[in-house]
Amino acid sequence: MDALSPKLPFVPPVEGCSIEHIHHAGPFITKVELRLPNGEPWIWTSRQHRFSGATPSPPSEAGRASDKAAWWLKVGLFARVTWWISACFIVGAACFAIASAAGLAPRFFGDFAGNPVAINLVFFAGSLFFTTAAYLQLLAAINADRIADLAHRRVPRGRFRWFAWRQGDIGWLSAMTQFVGTVLFNVNTFDALLPNLDWLQEDLLIWTPDVLGSVCFLVASGLALVEYGDGRVSWQPRDVSWWIVNINMLGSIAFGVSAVYAVVLPNTVDLLDVTAVNAWTLAGAICFLIGAYLLLPELKRNLRLVVSAIPND
Repeated sequence: MDALSPKLPFVPPVEGCSIEHIHHAGPFITKVELRLPNGEPWIWTSRQHRFSGATPSPPSEAGRASDKAAWWLKVGLFARVTWWISACFIVGAACFAIASAAGLAPRFFGDFAGNPVAINLVFFAGSLFFTTAAYLQLLAAINADRIADLAHRRVPRGRFRWFAWRQGDIGWLSAMTQFVGTVLFNVNTFDALLPNLDWLQEDLLIWTPDVLGSVCFLVASGLALVEYGDGRVSWQPRDVSWWIVNINMLGSIAFGVSAVYAVVLPNTVDLLDVTAVNAWTLAGAICFLIGAYLLLPELKRNLRLVVSAIPND
């Protein structure tokens, strides 16, 4: 078997491992199959690596019940980043869902539905939660190696970083692209609060960042799908990660359709189709809310793999 390459995007769990197979999706490494010195197989995947450093510990490093408490003291803070990612995405998606639902069914929302400033404020607040969640997701991707070292009871390499440029890492690229998209949604929803804009100003200040943000979400979701499926279409409905990446893609598509209908027609103050904008935004927000919630059982599964050294199914 091949000797381990220093170009691998992670540090193997123990010395003396050998490579069985490296899975690529274009220029990106998405999965690596290793053989431990004792002959046991060990699998690294990009998605699990950037979500709490969760690749299963080899049996020789399995934690005893007595040292799990110490492990949590070291890695628990980092592992809980995913919990905050989930919480912030849930709140952000709920804000978008409420604001768009008010436009679809105003009779159920009373005075709120008749106050466009209040609705736009809810959209803006939701976009801030989206950006917070996206940055935390980027932070987890940047520090995935350090988190994995802590999870596997190794001395962490390097220092904690608030930002790094790792365009060769598909997980980082997905997280970074989504973060840029959320910032564009911040601009889009903030500009919607500006009064007395003409049609051209609305298209430039509101619609343009909306479209660009939606494109970023589509690209980020596509990269997440590629990362999960090693560049191939996969059907794994028993895997919670499969549901997350596919539901988020549906949400990104819905946001993209909504952006198309949100263009303001020349020399008017009317959107192309306000009902379609609200309907597709609501659909996308529901998808993102579900995807964000499913991060919690995924986190539980991933941490169980690390703490209990349970092999992948």
